[in-house]
Amino acid sequence: MKVLVSGANGLLGANLVRILIRQGFEVRAFVREGSNLSVLEGTGCEIFKGQITNRDDVFKGVEGCRFVVHAAAKTSQSHSDWQYFEKENIGSTLFFIEACKAHRIERFVFVSTANCFGNGSKESPGDETRPFMPWLKNSGYAFSKKTAQDLVLSETQINGLPAVVVNPAFILGAFDAKPSSGKIFSYVLGKRIVFSPPGGKSFADVKNVAEGIASALQNGRNGECYLLSGENLSYAEFFREVFKVTGQKAPVVKIPRWLLLLLGSAGSFLERFLKIQVSLTKTNARMLCEGNYYTNRKAETELGFRQTNIREPIENALDWFKTNHYFNL
Repeated sequence: MKVLVSGANGLLGANLVRILIRQGFEVRAFVREGSNLSVLEGTGCEIFKGQITNRDDVFKGVEGCRFVVHAAAKTSQSHSDWQYFEKENIGSTLFFIEACKAHRIERFVFVSTANCFGNGSKESPGDETRPFMPWLKNSGYAFSKKTAQDLVLSETQINGLPAVVVNPAFILGAFDAKPSSGKIFSYVLGKRIVFSPPGGKSFADVKNVAEGIASALQNGRNGECYLLSGENLSYAEFFREVFKVTGQKAPVVKIPRWLLLLLGSAGSFLERFLKIQVSLTKTNARMLCEGNYYTNRKAETELGFRQTNIREPIENALDWFKTNHYFNL
């Protein structure tokens, strides 16, 4: 059984490749020409080099496979315009849909994001029934992923595409070569004072998420979405969990909501009127103030998804970063 994994050299992709191979799949890793492939060394997967924005490359990559996982995406949070993400996040998804239909793929798994659903509190976390939050249309990344997700679901409902959508939360773990979500550790490690946004996230072990995707390949129901979330923690709680692992001692100072929103508004002004790229926009600031909490109950019930204590992915991530000389560890 051969499965194509796009974005195979990313944090999620590298862990997914290992899980699938352990489960007996043959894996074809779809990666960009010239990209860093160090995290795939020793896996024994087949390397296919191409561009997800090139229709011919996508068709060649899918050919000969029984399953496809489309995990590659442009994930930058520093652009508000969804058109910045259009080719990579929407156009590529259309190519994969077309290729899966042409090659009669048995199951297509589209990797979306938890932010395609409304969030919630720790007491009442968001689930797959909560609608996309309208204000996230100002997040180019979130809105592009929601648009692509809707394309997959529509194709499933109208034309019977055998597809499942998975919606990971904020993932952490080993093999984060970029690094991607692992950048969050740079706000903690070695700091005398740690400044914490007032909101929080659902922090998930990347290995659990990879196992959930592997299960979705065979056990997911066509046309369904599955939140692959983890432990719901405020940023301050997460930083203190990092302290428990590292032994670091530092005060955690919560940034006032009003200050973050003010800085975000200034960033949006610079982006919109002066065309200056910034990392903190009004939308990003609001995200940092929100409780982005989700439940994985549906995935637990239907996919056998499991959730580990947050300490495990923190330890795995930091051990890997230390071995590979990140963050001066």
